[in-house]
This record gives sequence, structure tokens and C-alpha cells, in this order.
Amino acid sequence: MKNRFLFELGLEEIPADMIKPAAEQLRAAVGALLQDNALERESLEVFGAPRRLAFLIEGIADRQADREELILGPPKSVAFDAHGVAAPPALGFARKMGVPADQLKLVPTDRGEYVGVRRLLEGKRTTDILKEGLPRIIASISWPKNMYWQESRFRFVRPIRWLVALWNDEVIPVEFEGLTAGSTTRGHRFLGNSDVQLSSAQDYVARLREQFVLVDVDERAAKIKRELEQELPAGCRMVDDPDLLEQVAYLNEYPSVLLGGFNPEFLKIPQEILITVMRHHQKYFAVVGGDEALKPHFLTVLNTSGDPVGQIRLGHEKVLRARLEDAAFFWATDQKSRLEDRRPMLDSVLFQEKLGSYGAKTERVRQICGSLSKDESLERAALLSKCDLVTDMVREFPELQGVMGGLYARGEGEPESVWKAIYEHYKPVSLEDSSPGTENGALLSIADKIDTVVGCFGIGIIPSGSSDPFALRRQAQGIVKVLFDRRLDGLTLATLIDAAAANHKPTRPVEDVRRDVLDFLQARVRFVLQEQGIAVDALNAVMAVGVDSVHKTYRKAAALAEIRHEADFEALAIAFKRIKNILAKQEIGVDRVTESDLEHSSEKELFAVFAKLRPQVLEELQADDYGSALRRIATLRNPVDRFFDGVMVLTEDSRLRNNRLRLLFEISQLFLMIADISEIQESGDRGNREEAGA
Repeated sequence: MKNRFLFELGLEEIPADMIKPAAEQLRAAVGALLQDNALERESLEVFGAPRRLAFLIEGIADRQADREELILGPPKSVAFDAHGVAAPPALGFARKMGVPADQLKLVPTDRGEYVGVRRLLEGKRTTDILKEGLPRIIASISWPKNMYWQESRFRFVRPIRWLVALWNDEVIPVEFEGLTAGSTTRGHRFLGNSDVQLSSAQDYVARLREQFVLVDVDERAAKIKRELEQELPAGCRMVDDPDLLEQVAYLNEYPSVLLGGFNPEFLKIPQEILITVMRHHQKYFAVVGGDEALKPHFLTVLNTSGDPVGQIRLGHEKVLRARLEDAAFFWATDQKSRLEDRRPMLDSVLFQEKLGSYGAKTERVRQICGSLSKDESLERAALLSKCDLVTDMVREFPELQGVMGGLYARGEGEPESVWKAIYEHYKPVSLEDSSPGTENGALLSIADKIDTVVGCFGIGIIPSGSSDPFALRRQAQGIVKVLFDRRLDGLTLATLIDAAAANHKPTRPVEDVRRDVLDFLQARVRFVLQEQGIAVDALNAVMAVGVDSVHKTYRKAAALAEIRHEADFEALAIAFKRIKNILAKQEIGVDRVTESDLEHSSEKELFAVFAKLRPQVLEELQADDYGSALRRIATLRNPVDRFFDGVMVLTEDSRLRNNRLRLLFEISQLFLMIADISEIQESGDRGNREEAGA
């Protein structure tokens, strides 16, 4: 019979957004415990639900394998006298190890020979390892917020109420904070039993399912999706919302779906508002018809088996009606004042103590926009972009910032180039979110975010560890994503930083701010492009020569990744590394290649091929045809090989040496217009060798 081990940590209800990260920490910690103790397993399942974190290991050995350990003692030079007899250091080591001196062996090491003893270590029982390690694992789980509930003042996300630890059908008495693990778990708070006996680790999932607890989040999510589809009115579909689906899957132990409705009169309110009210405040899924128009229905997920008499549905509809009435009131009231009339109010809304008000930020963003585009509508959008922050709607529903500004601007007759830019300028909020769909929206989004990043770096607010109060990583990632998605090749990172820095008075040296922000943005470029599937070393090679624009960097790296395994290119990459090593140690005494100083046929050939190839490569680079440029450069492979075979680069003749170094330098510079291919890692890489008598 294969062994199974179950552990469950029972708690009061955990906030839904904290369960998944905790479950991932638990998986990593248990995996590390097993690996550190050389314990193989067939599978490790981790479960996270509102009142429990648990894991189930299958196919794990009874105990560690026995292993031999080598313990070194004193070196041979002091362990034995001139006649080979054990000296006091060796005798003392033998006594310490509990073995006769004649059992000591000489062991060769990098530092010479040492005496040593080999002894057999008996493997520990797996249950002992788990019993000892689990309390440390529980205590190591990190939560955004903690509390204490007993005299020990141990802090955790919620009070721990029970522990289960079963090795097959045997209880392992793991102890933690006054609790001792047993075989009793708890069912659903309302539908199940408060005490549920488990006969073995294997019964865990099925036994709790009987008690209306689905411990597997994937099973809960599948049930929710299935019932959402079943409850939809005919001809309708649910507004796709994977984040909300994940959230409600972690909110409920035994989810069921209920369909409710609201007064169709509320459909006069823009659907962005209705969806936000339903989603963010009530965790409801919105419903649209075949025409994509919102319908007066909602779908909610309950932590119960159903609503046979309809009382739960009526309660949800009543709460939603109150929310929608508030939204309708805010919508009507806000439109009594124009956005432009609200601009002076932004001077009283603090953005950051050292960076001033939102009024000051708006003016900075307007100036950045003016440096990015001559379109006056973009500057108009910038001036109005933050005015919705002082509306009642955004005060009540902060998730609608930007969106409401766009809707109000549209209602006031602002042109599409203005209202859409306002509507979109907070996008993207994540890598999964889409970038603005209009050019003005993209530029306003970039201007707003780069102002925040440069401003914060200028006063020393720089993300470190988990501390990032102004979400600067997300802001920087948004900048990079917009530049990538919109292919804004004309906007370099340096250009954006300079445009923002011109409007700030940093408390740190300006050059330090520029350098730090550029490094910060380039780190986000690396992250975003790796998410596009670009290999790390290809990305390193391209970024080593600088990031001119985000999408150009991507195209260069993609071209490099495509050609890297072609035979000519692999061979030339090795040669380039050799060239780089040579040039790194030499000073070049001439500023151009003198053709008359090329003596050997191989260097004449290389210069002739290079002179013909260079203008063609430059033309291809001008056209952004990086693949063709790289393949053309790769044709240098054979002439370069013959050059190294035919001449001594570092000859004592300074005239010839400088001329050859200059030729290699110019070849390397052609490469470096695309990438530093010495960063490319090849199998059996021979490119790190130094120039030996070249």
C-alpha cells in the first residue's frame, strides 16, 4: 500500500484574496521540506478554502534512505608521525568518532590528504520529519494582515481552531500553539457537521464533500461556471470576469448560483457604472444580451445549497436596488457641474506631500503631453483627466476613476479624441488588461504614469521589497506595456524620463534620478518581454546594447532568438566572444582601417567582405529588418575564421596590430547595433576562452 499523509489547518474565515498566496506558500514550504530531507513523493496536492489550508501527499516513503557520511579530521601532515604512526590529533579524532585509530582512512581533497571516517547514518522516519517540520511551516506563512487571540500573542491571519494530521489511518500528534492534531475536521459552517471524523488520509476530499465542503478550488470553480451557465436567461450571456470567478471560488466552501434582477429603469445609467456597482460591491456577475447590451439581471454565488423559497434572492435584490439608487443619484448630481469647473477643486486634493496637489500633477501631465504630441486635444484631455476625482461617483466608487471622467466629458460634448483619452488613461492596470485603444489615450496614460514614477524617485520614494505605496512597479509596467502594445517606436524610455524630469524639482541629484528610473523601467521591459516568450539570454544580448524603444527591443530579440541556432551564426557568435575578449584588453591606436596595411590575404578578404556587407546591413537596420541584418552579418563566419587562422592579431608590429584591432572593432560595432551576442548561451559554449597567442 502506498503511503498518504494529510495535514489540515482549520481557521476562522480567511479573506478570499489571501487564500491563494497562502496556499502557494504552503506548497513551496512542504516541497522544500521533502526535498531537504531527500523524500520523494508521487504527488502533492494543496487545498485552500475559507476555513482551511490543507495538503495531501501521496506515494511517500516510510523513512529516509540510509546514507553514508564522510567526516574529515586533521590533515595527514599532523595526523601521523614520521614513521606513519597515528599522532595525538588522529587519536583524538578517532576517540571523538568512537572508532579505533586503525579504521581511519586517508581521503584526498582539493587541499591535500586528510584522515576521515565513513559512517552509516540511519534515515529518519518520515512521520518524525513531518511532525518536527510542520510547526515551522505554519509559522512561516506570511499574511498581509495578522491578529492575535490568545495569551501567547502568536499572530496569524485568523484564529487557528483545529489541526488534522493523518499518516494513512494513524494520527500524527503535530503540536502548534496549544493545539494537537487529531483526525477530526469540520464540515460546512451551516450545512455540515461541526465534528467530522476522518478514518484515513485518503477519505479527506470525499468525506468533506459529503459535509458540503469542496476543498479543491478547481472543483468549486467548475461548479460555479456550470451553474452560471445553467442560470442564465435565454439568449443572454455572462460578462466574462475571470478575476471575479476566482474571487468567489475562494469566498465559498460550497458555492451555488442564484439569478436575480433589478428594475430596468436603472439601465438608463451607463453600463460601466452598473457593472462596477454589481462587481465591486456585491460580487455579482453582469448579464448581457445578444446585442451586447446590459440586461436587468445579475448572477450571484452563495455559500449554501440553494434558495428554495426565494428569500435570499429578495435580500440581494433589495441591497442592489439601494446601491443602484445611490449610483443614479450620483450620476444625475455630478452632471450639474462641468468637469472644467471642477479643476480648481483639484488644488485642494493632495497627490503627495512633496509632489503637491492633483492640480499640480494635472499641469505637469499636460506639459509632458505637449512634449509628446502637437495634438491640442491631448493637452485638453490632460487638463480634464483628474477632474472626476472630486465627483460624488468616484468618491463612492474609486474603481471608476477615469471612466467617469470620460463619460462626463462625452456628455458635455467634448470630442472623441478628448473623452476617450480620459476614459482610457488609467489602463492598463495589469499585464492581462488591454492598453488604451486610441493614440491620445496611450500618450495620456504614459504621461500620467511617467510623471508619478519620476516624481516619486526624485523625492526618494523607491520600491523596495514589498513596499510600493504608489504602485510604481505597476505604473512602470503599464508604461512599458503601452509602448509595446501600441508600437510607439518614436518614444524612447530616455525621452519619457527627460520629459517628466523637466517638470519636477527632485531632492536627489537629477542624474541619479534619471539613471535609477531608467534601470527601473528597463527591468519592467525585461519582465514584459519575457512574458512574450523571449529567451532570457537573447533578451540580455539585445538589452546589453541599450533599449531604444520597447517594441524595437522585442523585434531585435525575436530575430536573434530565431537565428541563434543556425550553424553560421553559432560559429560567428563564438568568434565574436573571442573578438570581444581581445578588444577588452587592448587600446587601438588608429581611428580607421588602412587598407595598405593589410598584409595577409585573410585580412584583406575579411576587410573586403566587411566593406561590401556593412552598407547593406545598415540599410536593413534602417528598415528594421533585423533578421536579414543578422543573417547577412552571419556570412562573415568563414572570413573571420580564416582571419584568425591566418594572422596573429597581437603581433609585436604596432602598425599591423592596431590595424587588425581596428578591423575587429568595426566588425564588433556592426554587431552591437543589434545585440551583444556574447550574452548568448550555447550548448558546449567555447566562447569564453581568452585570446591565447592570437
